[in-house]
Amino acid sequence: MDPYWLGVAGLVLMVVLILLRMPISFALASIGTIGIIILYNFNMALTYIPYQLYSHISHFTFTAVPLFLFMGYIAFDSGLTNEAYDAARAWVGRLPGGLGLTTLGASALFAATSGSSLPECAAMSKIAIPEMLKSGYSVRLATGIVASAGGLAVVIPPSIIMIIYGVITETSVGELLIAGVLPGFLYVGVFGVGLGLWAYFRPDSAPRETTVDTSWSARFRALKDIWGIMVIFIVVMGTIYTGLVTPTEAAAIGAVSAILISMGKRKLTWANFKSAILETVKATAMIFLLLGGASIFTIFLSVSGVITSAAQYLIDLNLSPLALMTSLLLLYIIMGMFLDSISMMILTLPLVLPILEAQGFSLIWFGVIMCMIVEIGCITPPMGLNVYVMKGALGESVDLTDIFAGALPFVILEVIIVIILYLFPDISLWLPKFMAGS
Repeated sequence: MDPYWLGVAGLVLMVVLILLRMPISFALASIGTIGIIILYNFNMALTYIPYQLYSHISHFTFTAVPLFLFMGYIAFDSGLTNEAYDAARAWVGRLPGGLGLTTLGASALFAATSGSSLPECAAMSKIAIPEMLKSGYSVRLATGIVASAGGLAVVIPPSIIMIIYGVITETSVGELLIAGVLPGFLYVGVFGVGLGLWAYFRPDSAPRETTVDTSWSARFRALKDIWGIMVIFIVVMGTIYTGLVTPTEAAAIGAVSAILISMGKRKLTWANFKSAILETVKATAMIFLLLGGASIFTIFLSVSGVITSAAQYLIDLNLSPLALMTSLLLLYIIMGMFLDSISMMILTLPLVLPILEAQGFSLIWFGVIMCMIVEIGCITPPMGLNVYVMKGALGESVDLTDIFAGALPFVILEVIIVIILYLFPDISLWLPKFMAGS
């Protein structure tokens, strides 16, 4: 069988297995292994696959992934998330859509310690949604806010997705993380305006709070409670920005800082510590299974010639930068209906990178945009990992279709953010210019 058509058959089979609900990592690994065996032979595959698998996932930079995850779980299990929510409520609680804005602000604070949208959605589902429903918010609006605000964790550093992107593209992880700071503010600003307008024109679905204390004294008291999160963020990003440490070392410092701050607040118990370790191990295992399976599948596609042929075809189309970005946006939104963020990046970046380089795009700039785009898939059906995490956290109190329906309008806001980042690339590239060593 011609190698190219074998690669195409592998792609089709992968889609079929995913639709049949086979775990994505196993589908990728099994198809890739069988394909390599057919293209070469069993003995060569037995030697080649373990070597390539190890070389793909043994990057020292990946050490930052479990460390940042652990930092986020410590922050959550020690109650730092609750403090962030109370502080945000004191500042914006009485504005139109105040509780929604509170949830957005608390999500931004939690994003500075979590690194992943999944734990953020789980945490805010338990904290914010019951409060919004109790205050009269519609189920769809309340769940949509939490599901979409989870995307802040892939833009605001430290972002696990950005670390993985940096390793795959051999781009500076430190510059990528710093490049996400201003887009994070943009994300909060666009969502804040959207929520405010929605609450103004549809007050029945987002009634104002009238009892929350938003006096200046209450606001400054609330700020005292979030010093822990701010210290963690400043320590991690400050040391990266000044060039004092690498992102991996900053992750270790952040994890230790989270432990010490939680101990200082007397909120770290043995049960919390053990829970954080277990959740970190589970999340890390899932991520590395995906990385391993996708790396085998990517090798299969590479040796079959599918990636090279597809890349050359797209380059020969000679698309304008705008047409290329529009095509990629549509591609990732469609893929996001079936694949998670990490799998999408690993599968497509070998194809996309030559095209980006031919167009002269900055990989730092595109990294921020890509993290935004792939996160859209986390709130769109049928895959929507953020939605399923929220459903697991909320149980039978909220219907799955309501969460998906509530999240869909926020996709429009995320697309608007991507358009702004495309039109004004300096939003992403300005801060990295001033990094030590740049």
